[in-house]
Amino acid sequence: MKPDVNADHLMALTRTRQRVKAGSPGLVAVTLVSALILGSVPLAALWQVAERIAGRVTSREASTSINDVLVTPLISARRTPGTLSSAIRIDDLRRTLRPIVRRLPADSCLVVDVEGRTVVASNVSKPLMPASNLKILVAAAAFQILGVDYRFSTNLVGIANGPEIEGDLWIVGGGDPLLTAGEYPNTEIRPPLFPTRVEKLLAALADAGITRISGSVVGDESRYDTERFTPSLGLGVRGTEIGPLGALLINDGVIAASPIKPDNPALSAAIEFTRLLTERGIEVVGSPKTGTASADLPIIASIKSVPMVDIIAEMLTNSDNNTAELLLKEIGRESTGQGTRVAGIAAVLTALAKANVDIEGLAMTDGSGLDRSNRVTCSTLQAILLSDGGFGELTAGFAVAGRNGTLSDLFLTGSVTGLMRAKTGTLTGVKALSGVIPYSDDKAIIFSILLNGSGVSNQSVYRPIWLSLTESLGAFSTHPTRAELSPLGIADAP
Repeated sequence: MKPDVNADHLMALTRTRQRVKAGSPGLVAVTLVSALILGSVPLAALWQVAERIAGRVTSREASTSINDVLVTPLISARRTPGTLSSAIRIDDLRRTLRPIVRRLPADSCLVVDVEGRTVVASNVSKPLMPASNLKILVAAAAFQILGVDYRFSTNLVGIANGPEIEGDLWIVGGGDPLLTAGEYPNTEIRPPLFPTRVEKLLAALADAGITRISGSVVGDESRYDTERFTPSLGLGVRGTEIGPLGALLINDGVIAASPIKPDNPALSAAIEFTRLLTERGIEVVGSPKTGTASADLPIIASIKSVPMVDIIAEMLTNSDNNTAELLLKEIGRESTGQGTRVAGIAAVLTALAKANVDIEGLAMTDGSGLDRSNRVTCSTLQAILLSDGGFGELTAGFAVAGRNGTLSDLFLTGSVTGLMRAKTGTLTGVKALSGVIPYSDDKAIIFSILLNGSGVSNQSVYRPIWLSLTESLGAFSTHPTRAELSPLGIADAP
C-alpha cells in the first residue's frame, strides 16, 4: 500500500532538509527517500538520525582540506573492482596511448585491441606501404590453402643400373625454399631455422651403391614459371635481398666460392649438386644443365621439407623474402594449377575474403613486401591477427622480442622482452610492427602499427614510438593496480 504522507509529515521533512543541507547536499536525497519508503516509521526517529548525520558531516568537513575530499562516484570501478575493473584498465590504457597517437606521422596507422575491445584506432582504413608485414597475408592464406602439415618434396629421378645412373640424373624442384647444402646456413646472418639438407639425397645415392653418372646432373624447375623477380622491383634489391626465384633453389641460388648468383637458380642447383657428388667420390661425366624431366622416369631418392607451420615460422621470424615469394607461387599452383606470382596473389585475396578479412584498399604486387607499390591497411592486418587470437599458429611463428629473428637486437630490455611476438617491416621511409603481447595464459594485446613517410625508417624516429607503444602495452595486466582502485581526490577526478 502506498504510504500516507500528510501536511505535518511534509513540514517535518522540510525542517529536516534544512538541517541536513548545511552538512552534505548528497544526504538530502537519502533522507527524503528514506522518509517516503519508511512512512510507517516515526518521523521523530528520522529527524534524530538526520540531525546526527548532519552534525558528523559538518564536523568532518570543517577539519578536512578541500584537496583531500574524495570524489569517487557512487558507481565506479574503484568501488566495484570485481565487476568493472576491466573497463577502468582499458580506459587507463587508452589515456596512456593518446600521446603516442598524437606523435604519429601523418601517413601512419595504429590499432590496438584488448579483450574484444578496440582501445585505439587511428587511420585504420588508410592504405599504406606494409614492407614485410605483407608476409602476414601470405602466411594466413598458406595456412588456409596449403594447410599446416603441407610439405615440399625434392626428387632425384633417372635410370639406375647397378652402380651407375644411365644417362642424366634429374633433380626435380618441388618449390622448397629451404634447400641447403654444406656450410651455407652458417654464412647467413639469419640462417634457416628448419633447413632441408640436400646431403640426404647424396646419402640415398651412396646407400644405393651409385658410383657413376654417365650423363649430367640436370636441374628441373618446371613446377613454377621462370619469373625471377617482380617486374617493378628495384634493381638495388634484385639478387641481394631476393632471388633469382625458381622452383629449384639450393642455398638461395648461391654457388660455393662464387660471389655472383647465376640468373637461373636451377642451373646453380645442378652445379652445386655436381660438386657435392664429386666430393663424395661419385663420378659425373657430363656438365651441369637444366631441363624438364619426363614424368615416366622413376624416383631414385626423395626428401621432404618440414611441415608448412614451420616453414611459415621461418619466413615470419627471419622475414625470409625467397620463402615468401615461393610460398606465393605454391599457393597459386595449389589453387589454380599455375605456379605464378599473379595466380598466388589472386588466391591470397580470395582466401582473405572468404575468411571475412577486410581487404578494402589492399594492393598486392608480391609476397615479400619488397615492392613499393604494395598497400595494406591496419584494419586488414589486425583482422588477421584477431582471427589468430594471439595464441595461434600464425603469431607463434613471429620473432620474439630481444630473442630471435628480426627482433633479436630490439627490445633487449623492458616489459616486453622475451614476451612480445611481432612481425617487423622495413623499407626506406617505411617501418611496420604487428604483433601480440600476452598478459595471461589466455589473453593478449593485439596491435598493428604502420609508419610511412620521409625519415620514419631512421632509428631516431621510429624507435621512440615503438618503445613508448610497447612499454605502455607491456604494462597492461589482468588486474587493476591499487592506484587505479583507490578513491579519487578532487585533483584526480575526470
